[in-house]
Amino acid sequence: MTNQTTEIKNGRSQRTQKFLDIIEQTQMTNMVGIDFLKGIIEDNPERVFHGENERPESNLIVYGSLANYCIPLEPIIQAFANPFSNRGQFPMIEVHPLGKWARNHRPACIQTNGHAEIPGTDSLGILVAALIADHELFQDPSQDSFRHALLSTYGGVHSPVSESYSSFLEKQYGAKIDFDAGAISIEGTHGFTWYLGGIKDPTVRSYSLSSNVRGGPHRKHTDDTYFCMNACKDLNYLLPRLRKLPRTFLNKDEDDYDSNLCTSAEILSSVAEHWAPLRKAIESGDIELKSPEEINEAIEGW
Repeated sequence: MTNQTTEIKNGRSQRTQKFLDIIEQTQMTNMVGIDFLKGIIEDNPERVFHGENERPESNLIVYGSLANYCIPLEPIIQAFANPFSNRGQFPMIEVHPLGKWARNHRPACIQTNGHAEIPGTDSLGILVAALIADHELFQDPSQDSFRHALLSTYGGVHSPVSESYSSFLEKQYGAKIDFDAGAISIEGTHGFTWYLGGIKDPTVRSYSLSSNVRGGPHRKHTDDTYFCMNACKDLNYLLPRLRKLPRTFLNKDEDDYDSNLCTSAEILSSVAEHWAPLRKAIESGDIELKSPEEINEAIEGW
């Protein structure tokens, strides 16, 4: 009969060596990752380099095509020195406009998708390469934080990100942006075209909302979505739903019908002035408009 305890004891040395080999292999792959990062820097000496500040204020500078970036190095160095000292996430990247360093710069959290199984030095090299090719990074649907930082840096006017932003809206939502008018447009149902405006107006907290029908006159439905709905500036919410309006106003069973855009009394009553099916549904009681007090209470609850 085999003594299992003896077998377990006899295997201790082998298991321990296997554990140490795994750690050694991890360190070796990180060294390969350093060579990868070094290669990127050597291939782009005018676009990737160490900044003027020394530790602990040191940064890796990356010149992109859309903006300039600073990667704080101290938290990265500390993570490699002792991975148990923090959560092991990349620090927030500083986003600066082309041609100057902004004191009030915008932060961006770059999503490192699919990096769980690769060495940390490889992840850093991939991050640097992505910032060099920031046009492509901007188009990545998962990089909302990066896009927001760039759009906040330049505002809704013609800028280095205009072409990339226009392309992203077209590919992701089928929407168009007019930088001169400061508005995003998207085709809805029943001949409607919806416009999210006020992009260049500093008094508008979110967007104005207007529409026209088959190229007819524009009719404004709200000066500022901030005051009549909670997802007032979330394009991931607004644009897919506007594509289905005004049809969704009448169909409470649709997945996109919710208590946000589709029950805003200000927007509903304004659209109803120009679209008979919605006006009839409100007059018949099929659609109930919330009172201003109810809307205010709901917004305060958000």
